[in-house]
Amino acid sequence: MSMHAVRWHGDENGMSLKYETVDKPHLRPGWVMVKNAWSGICGSDLHEYCYGPKNGPLTPHPVTGESLPTGVGHEFSGTVHAVGEGVSDLEVGQKVVVFPSIMDHTCHYCHEEIFGLCESRGFMGYSGYGGGMQEYVCVERIAIHKVPHHVPLDIAALTEPLAVAWHGVLLSNPKPDHVALVLGAGPIGVSVIMGLQAHGVQNIYVSEPSEQRAERAMAAGATKVFNPAKDNIVASIQAVSDGLGAHIVFECAGVQSALDAAFAGARGKARVIELAKYPQPVSEFQEVVDAVASGRIGAPGAMVTARIPLQDAISGGFEELLKTKDKHCKILVQSDSLSAENLV
Repeated sequence: MSMHAVRWHGDENGMSLKYETVDKPHLRPGWVMVKNAWSGICGSDLHEYCYGPKNGPLTPHPVTGESLPTGVGHEFSGTVHAVGEGVSDLEVGQKVVVFPSIMDHTCHYCHEEIFGLCESRGFMGYSGYGGGMQEYVCVERIAIHKVPHHVPLDIAALTEPLAVAWHGVLLSNPKPDHVALVLGAGPIGVSVIMGLQAHGVQNIYVSEPSEQRAERAMAAGATKVFNPAKDNIVASIQAVSDGLGAHIVFECAGVQSALDAAFAGARGKARVIELAKYPQPVSEFQEVVDAVASGRIGAPGAMVTARIPLQDAISGGFEELLKTKDKHCKILVQSDSLSAENLV
């Protein structure tokens, strides 16, 4: 049987994306077939599209054995379509999210269950085994996290970026009276704001030049947003922190000026967390699913700026983000066969 998919194509000269028909994956013993629902477009995907191949393998990946072309999308949700031999704790129709790390299960870090640091690691959506921007995918049972029935699947697809931020917030050891500074209000920055709120932090200041993204930050719960094109960020954060600077700082922009402001705007013994990249242990994934389901993360959908069908993922997703990045925070791609009229 065949299915529709968006896949990476490329060589040492660059990358491209194609919407095409491919074979439906085969179910293996101990694995789970997922009918994909929604997949987010990540900043890493845009970087791969513009500057890759960085993550897409030109030679067979040591775990998957696959090389380009490979599937796209590592932030995704779906429902259980079928279970392989030996999988007894999942039912068909169960809502799920997929932890996208690919691991060899043999190295030191895998034995310590720090799968994101596997010595042969890869990621679904780049390294093989498919990705979220296709109709079906097969994954190891260990990668599946159950989603409660009341959580919508488009919201569940935000788990991966929320988990990145959640891990960073945990590392910062936040206290309710801390002054927090978040540099950048893209998907990770907005997720950090939500994570800080979930941990009781009351004073959350953000640096973001885009008016649209600043509005998203305020909707997510920021106390105030400074504009680095107009405001001196260091002076601004000192003005709201008795001249001392922030207790905890999150660099989510991935630019030198933001990193400079992060260190200059931090008080003595502050914790500065760099979140422009996204390694995270699997434990944060389930914590985030639980936090969304319980309402502890109050409005994760605040970061979503567009929902589009799979066939529009390239022009309406990747190209749209490159042309109007400041307008958008997170675009979700619907991977199943529902019609475009159902996109709201």
